[in-house]
Amino acid sequence: MLRALVLTLATLTLGGCGVGTAGDVSPHADVTADDATVRVVGEADADLVLIVSNQSLDDDEVRLTVQIDGLTVVDGDFDTEDQHNWIYFPLSLPSGDHEVIAESDSGSKLAESFNVPRNKKRYAVIEHWTEDDSPDTDDPSVDLTWEFSRQAPAFQ
Repeated sequence: MLRALVLTLATLTLGGCGVGTAGDVSPHADVTADDATVRVVGEADADLVLIVSNQSLDDDEVRLTVQIDGLTVVDGDFDTEDQHNWIYFPLSLPSGDHEVIAESDSGSKLAESFNVPRNKKRYAVIEHWTEDDSPDTDDPSVDLTWEFSRQAPAFQ
């Protein structure tokens, strides 16, 4: 009974946050092929759940391109909507060290290294902001932020 209540609350929470799916912004063809080294899979089979969002109050729509290990994962337009629109890209990739590069059509670029251990799921969030609404960082002009975690983000 408690499990059913938790599942119901989780479903209501997800629905209220406007969590998107890769259907809102399609994954790039580089990661949809069966033989790709980084490829889109079901969330239960993912080694990395990449979550991308436009959080800008100034850019209603931004084009974001995200590559992992040189393969384009995402190349699409992201709408701000109500700032609760996170698009999920569950990915299968080999365990070990990887590099992500994200770029926006506003000229922002982010490059990060990360490690995915064998048989352990990881979560990564890339969010686009603008100078006026950027989260507190050492550099107030940061337009792209990166968060890498062992656990699903609180909004999931």
